[in-house]
Amino acid sequence: MQTGIAHGDNQLLVFFTPESHAFILGGTVIPVPYDQLRSLLGKRATDLESYHDVKGMFVRNGDRFQVVYAMPDGEAAIAGTLWDAAGKNVTRQQIRYIPGAVPTVRIDVPEGAKAAAGNLSQQIYAGTIGREGAPEVIMFIDPRCSFSIRAMQVLQPAVDAGKLRLRVVPLSLLDYEDAGASTRYAKAMTSLPADAGMVQAWTSGGLSGVLDQPAPQAQARLDANMAAAKAVALTGTPTFFWKHKDGSLGRLDGVPADPDRFIGEIRQ
Repeated sequence: MQTGIAHGDNQLLVFFTPESHAFILGGTVIPVPYDQLRSLLGKRATDLESYHDVKGMFVRNGDRFQVVYAMPDGEAAIAGTLWDAAGKNVTRQQIRYIPGAVPTVRIDVPEGAKAAAGNLSQQIYAGTIGREGAPEVIMFIDPRCSFSIRAMQVLQPAVDAGKLRLRVVPLSLLDYEDAGASTRYAKAMTSLPADAGMVQAWTSGGLSGVLDQPAPQAQARLDANMAAAKAVALTGTPTFFWKHKDGSLGRLDGVPADPDRFIGEIRQ
């Protein structure tokens, strides 16, 4: 296996890939033979379908999850995530039928969800950033999601220029990838006041001070955000919602490809 390191703002990923580059396996090496580890975990582990002959298992420890894969020689394991050559998250597909592993979501937005989305402002706890009076968008994120981070980077210039106002809603959807870090970071965000400081702490790596001592109300705020996400049939993060001038709901799943076009759609 070839080894590499990818890094971005406040994140570092060690990854492994075969010479064919058929997949990328990112995570932390566990220096224990995979079969021995599987035996030790017993009923806490659920075997996954092999991908390119790579064995894997879903491990449950109380309310925390972790996916572990075997190195090709079986002499070590990797706790992390598997992507295919096109960047598709294979891990998410492998565990989608395990109860509780991935939040149940739908790609479409049913009529009932549209009605719920109209009241999102009253349901969510969000950090608001941007000029008052600018077109406002609700942005659901997972603080550990690289696509959420990328979307914020893409839209930050528009926010700074006064063209866009964001209400950033923390969620925890990726605990199965990072052994519960998603929840810790989301609770750190919901421990902070609902203003620009929350967003800035997330984007600048300033959450460390509250990671291990979240506010007493942090869990309740996160629960409310998760309930709102379920009500609008969230597909993943980032996801954006806004109201058109005619009162209809606008929605975008994923990173905006063209910020100017995105803002133009919001103004309609």
